[in-house]
Amino acid sequence: MLRDLTPALDLLDLAIASSDGLASEADRKTAAVLAAAARRRQNYFSGAVIVAIAGGTGSGKSSLLNALAGREVASVSALRPHTDEPLAWIPAGDDAISAMVAALGVNAVVEYDDGNGLAIIDLPDLDSVEHDHRSLVEVTLPLVDAVIWMFDPVKYHDPSIHDEFLAVVTEYEPVFIFVLNKIDLLDEAGSDAVEAHLSDVLKMDGFHDPEVLAVAVAPPDGEPIGIEMLMASLERTLVDKRADRVKLVADILRAGRRLAGDANVWIGTPDDAHDQIRDAAGEADRLSHVLDRLEIGGPLRAEIVSSDDDAGAIDKELRRRAELAAVVAALGVVCAEISHHDRRQQL
Repeated sequence: MLRDLTPALDLLDLAIASSDGLASEADRKTAAVLAAAARRRQNYFSGAVIVAIAGGTGSGKSSLLNALAGREVASVSALRPHTDEPLAWIPAGDDAISAMVAALGVNAVVEYDDGNGLAIIDLPDLDSVEHDHRSLVEVTLPLVDAVIWMFDPVKYHDPSIHDEFLAVVTEYEPVFIFVLNKIDLLDEAGSDAVEAHLSDVLKMDGFHDPEVLAVAVAPPDGEPIGIEMLMASLERTLVDKRADRVKLVADILRAGRRLAGDANVWIGTPDDAHDQIRDAAGEADRLSHVLDRLEIGGPLRAEIVSSDDDAGAIDKELRRRAELAAVVAALGVVCAEISHHDRRQQL
């Protein structure tokens, strides 16, 4: 399980508050936007790939869930009494995914312990007349890492799917994996033709470069076809997600250090800094020389210059500078601990 980012985000928020008047407003705004976005993502950030399976009636969603899980999941009637009820298959003990599933209102949940890095939500049929089904998919899209959209060779160009739904969610293209199921019912030429036509239809929907994988998740005779390719695509998503997590932690630390850099807090303040500044107060050239020697610039320098010979005001600004340095130093320690913990979890 990945480490909670809240301690790091709390320290970044404190650094933002502590840097008022010390760091540039542009850097403070950038840090605040990053912190807010990270908090939204943090609520559902998991080390697993969160996958939603969507599609129309009879496209094979439940069979795909069973194939990816390597076991019968969707057929457990006690856990899924109605075929139009969403089902979640998730890693045990992953609080982030549990919270997301609960927020989506998914009540049928199956947990597993063998840690294959997948969390799967089998969504209701999208060609259903039930408005709640479509609403659930719309709410799910921003939260998942991948959407496997299932088609079959008969209804792959159904307007109720393309015109009424897919065409209006093309902004989520990066998370879509389109799957043409039941290719065992076609010969090779037929499969290639349907796959090419489906790609064309998706482009007409507004998808620029749709990825279409041809599979047969539950052929009557023989083993599933194409599951390895689909798993490889999901594994690439997992690698990308972990890289994104590493980048997010680095961005949090970088934002805090940028605030500290604006006030040159890494240089430190000599014990006699106040005396040097106070002695030079009121003499513009001499004060400028002292501030240069102490490497104090930016908004902090402006505050000191405007304080004239007010010793109390100068002390206050230098104390705030030291506090910012302490907060950002603590942020560095926490981010290092998070990165170390996450690396160990991924080994």
